[in-house]
Amino acid sequence: MKFVLTTILSVYTLLIFAQPTEGAIDKVLKELNHIRSRGCKCGAEYMHPAPPLQWNETLYRVSKDYARYLHSHKLFSHVSHDGKTLGDRLDHIGYTWQRIGENLGRGYDDFYEVLRAWLESDSHCKMIMDPDVTDIGMSKHYDYWVQSFSKPMPDGSY
Repeated sequence: MKFVLTTILSVYTLLIFAQPTEGAIDKVLKELNHIRSRGCKCGAEYMHPAPPLQWNETLYRVSKDYARYLHSHKLFSHVSHDGKTLGDRLDHIGYTWQRIGENLGRGYDDFYEVLRAWLESDSHCKMIMDPDVTDIGMSKHYDYWVQSFSKPMPDGSY
């Protein structure tokens, strides 16, 4: 019985704290960086090519937590019920940033569906193409998607 309970707790812990697979991260970065490398039209505005993004574990965790929050509160907003934004959420954990942005999606089954929707939205597309962000973290919880972008402050500067 002890073995069964230990096994169940181990699997449960893995599901709660599991990071995205390296393959999933690579897929996201490959697709986004391909789009950024060639530039694209966001609505009526052409967005020039932008430097590649890199995966950021802190942004991933913040995205994951916020996707869970949105689902549990049946909310679809960049601002939580208590008035907190992505900047507030990052400040709360001590992450220092120069520039941030967030894309939300709901109702999409896979990454390519939500990406297509984001690229068809002027503001979401411009966020993906923003040359001033360098880092990304993204998560899905049920059908809630959160994509967080930042340009962190250089080490030691505030």
